[in-house]
Amino acid sequence: MKPRIRDALQYCPNLPSPPGIAIRILELGRDPNVDLTALARLLAKDPALASRLLRASNSALYGQRRRSDNLRQAMVVIGLNATMTLALTFSLGDVLNGEANSQRGINRYWRRALIAATAGRLISEMQNLPEHEETFLAALLQDIGVLALDAALPEEYRPILAQASDHDALLQLERDQLGADHGEAGSWLMRHWKLPDRIASVASAVHDPLSTRIAADCRLFVKSVAVAGKIADLFLEDDREAATDRLARSAARLIGLQGQRLQDLIARVSEILPEVASLYDTEIISARQAAGVTDEARDILAARNLHLLQQMETQQQRVQEMETTTRHLRESANRDVLTGLHNRRRFDEVLETEFMLSSENGWPMTIAFIDLDHFKTVNDTHGHLAGDAVLSAVARVLNSHLRKRDFVMRYGGDEFVAILPGTGIDAARGVFERLREAMLEQRFEGAHGTRFNITVSIGLASHMDGARRVSSALDLVRAADRALYEAKGGGRDRIGVDAA
Repeated sequence: MKPRIRDALQYCPNLPSPPGIAIRILELGRDPNVDLTALARLLAKDPALASRLLRASNSALYGQRRRSDNLRQAMVVIGLNATMTLALTFSLGDVLNGEANSQRGINRYWRRALIAATAGRLISEMQNLPEHEETFLAALLQDIGVLALDAALPEEYRPILAQASDHDALLQLERDQLGADHGEAGSWLMRHWKLPDRIASVASAVHDPLSTRIAADCRLFVKSVAVAGKIADLFLEDDREAATDRLARSAARLIGLQGQRLQDLIARVSEILPEVASLYDTEIISARQAAGVTDEARDILAARNLHLLQQMETQQQRVQEMETTTRHLRESANRDVLTGLHNRRRFDEVLETEFMLSSENGWPMTIAFIDLDHFKTVNDTHGHLAGDAVLSAVARVLNSHLRKRDFVMRYGGDEFVAILPGTGIDAARGVFERLREAMLEQRFEGAHGTRFNITVSIGLASHMDGARRVSSALDLVRAADRALYEAKGGGRDRIGVDAA
């Protein structure tokens, strides 16, 4: 906070001060040995406050199954912490709800405080947090800085109050024109009152609930108060659709509250508000208006949820389309365009995997290199279109003679490679002998109508087949390549087998 604002607050002669009963409650709260008896003696000195506490303990805000007939019973039922918090909120509420404040147009922010406090306590219950009363008090006092700034800087601040259309607009105007907001002023005032720092810090933190500066053990506490404030805005702002949208986004992002659970929370706040208004002797919103807000919010949320579902469906469809496109691109990167067979990249991937499986499980595997004999002559004599037709025909013959679990790839140029998992050298020789003969039966037509055929040379090598063992997948490739070289050197149109 800027020094000018801090000085204005510090030296303000009419800064709001807690009543004497509130000060004594705070002193008791700092005593680690405080008990119900000490608190009861203090409250007995203020019959009006004691009566309001009894009414509160029996209200829907606490939802006790057994009614309390006297303050002592109420204190036992709701506990020491809840009694102290209630007593403090009632006494501070008298300061916030004073006649002078209502005349200065601050009443709206007192109404926001009561709705937020009600919502904060319910949110705390929904999340099974142990700090219901602290959340109630923190939400109630989160806007107390409005009162502090109004008292310290009346000439500057009252035009800002009059100009602001809603809570978020007020924050922006304060920051633009004062260089500080009422959250900072509220934190300063509560520390000046010697309220617990956990409560005081919320007023400034709640306007940036995702800040990493907030202590880890306070983050959910602050987020709950922030969402409670958005619920209050829903009941007070004229633009219900915008307020509902802000609430839905904040509740989902900050505390994971959405859908039917959020609708139930709004309805519960609406039910309890009339009793809260009665307890604090103020008018918040009529029961009819509250019911109307609840119904309108339910319709807006339902429409919003439908829209979100449609967006999610569209997004999922786009994701699926992108995944399909990615698969196609990946598949295309691994396939040869002319023959439709997998390419060298895919061969390298499959070879390593199958070699490892063969080695670990002791089953045989064979690889074969298939090379077209004198293929350059085909291109030179009959044209590249005829050469492409030959390559496509070889791919078809390979696919027709091998099993679905075998792998066939175009290795590059006029060379093909096949991996036969679970197949030894003898069985592989029979397969490729039939394939060699099938290629002899193929007839091709050249560029000028001349017809020709082509032969293939094949080199085989196996791993884990009887005594045949190789130390690595690369060595197996080298062995098959040697066998192919021997087949071509032996006159072509034949099968070579590595003897290792």
